[in-house]
Amino acid sequence: MLRRKSTEELSNLSPRNSSSSASSSLAGSSTEMLRSTSLVNLITGKEGPLEDDGTFTRLKSQKDNVVLLVDNVRFLLKRKTLLNHPETMLGGMFGENMERFTKENKDGEFKIDSVSPEIFRAILGYYVTGEIKVPYDLNMYEIKEACDFFLIPFNTKTIISENLSAFMNELSNDGSRRNFESFLHTDIVPTMAEAAMKGERECHIVCLKEDDIVDWDPEYPPAVGEDRLSVVKNNEISRFLKYIENREIAKTVLQDKGLKKIRLGIEGFPTHKDKVKVTQVKPRGGIQVTYFYVQRPFIVMSWEKEEHRSRHVDFANVSTCQSHRSVNSDETVNLPPQNLNAVDEIELVEQRDQEI
Repeated sequence: MLRRKSTEELSNLSPRNSSSSASSSLAGSSTEMLRSTSLVNLITGKEGPLEDDGTFTRLKSQKDNVVLLVDNVRFLLKRKTLLNHPETMLGGMFGENMERFTKENKDGEFKIDSVSPEIFRAILGYYVTGEIKVPYDLNMYEIKEACDFFLIPFNTKTIISENLSAFMNELSNDGSRRNFESFLHTDIVPTMAEAAMKGERECHIVCLKEDDIVDWDPEYPPAVGEDRLSVVKNNEISRFLKYIENREIAKTVLQDKGLKKIRLGIEGFPTHKDKVKVTQVKPRGGIQVTYFYVQRPFIVMSWEKEEHRSRHVDFANVSTCQSHRSVNSDETVNLPPQNLNAVDEIELVEQRDQEI
C-alpha cells in the first residue's frame, strides 16, 4: 500500500515552499533545464548549478540524508523518502539489512547507472507521492525500462502521463508478451511438437477462428501443402495476431527462444469448396474445384540447427562429362561447374544440325 507524504513534508519539497506537491518539480516539462543542472535538492526543493554556499555540504553530511549521482547530476534527498517503498530497489539499497552492501564513492555519494537524469527525476516522484508524472517529451519506453530496473509497478496507479497514447502502447506491449507466452504453452508448442515427432524441422501454423469450418474435398484438395501445414483454432490467438505490433513482439519472443527463419503475417486459407466446374482439359478428370478463402494469421518457424549443411551439394562427387560426347536432342546432361562451358558447345552443335 502506498504511503503519501504529510503536508509539511510535501511543502518542504516545493521550490517556493508552497503547498504544491513535489512531484511537479520532479517532472518538469523541459528536459533541457536538467541537462545543465548539477544539483536537484529534494529537501529544499531547489535545483540548479552546484554553487555551494555551505547548505549542500551541511545537508550532505547529515546521516539521514543521501546523495544519488546520476550522470553528473546530484539528487539530494532524505533517506526515509526512499524507505517509503522498501520493496523497490532503491528502498532496499538503503534498508537496515542492505546498508553494508551499498558502497558510496570517495565523495560520499551513491552512483546510479542505467538511467538518465531526466528519467530518474520522474522516477523519484514515486517515493514522494506514490506517482510518476511523465511529461509529454519524456520517452515512455525509457520510463517503463526504469520502472522494471528499480522494481516499481508500471500501471495506471503509478503512472500519470501526458502522452496517453504512448502509455497505452507500453501497457499493450507488456500484456502482449505475457499473452503470447501463454499461447505458446497452451497451443503453439504442442503443435510444434507434433511436427517435430514426425521428423520435421520447421512448422507452418495457421491460426483459425473457432467457428471456421474446414471442409476439403479428399479427391480435389487445395494446393496449400497440407502435408506440412498445421492448424490451430483459437479465437484469442487469431484476434491477437491481427495487430502488426503484436506480431512483432511475438517474433521477438520466438527469437529469444532460439527459433529461426520466423515469419508472421496474414494469408488466405481455403476453408471449403466455392465452385465446381467441368473443364475440357482433364488434368483432374475434367473437374476444376475453386475454394473459398479467409484471411487468417500464420506463424512459420524453424528449429533446424545445421540448415546450411543439409542444403549443401558436394560437386566434387559429381562425375565429369566429356564435351565431345554426342548428345541426343531429348537427353538431359548434368554437368559440374568446371564443365559448364561444355553446354555452349552442345548448343552450337544442335543449332548447326537443325540448320542442315
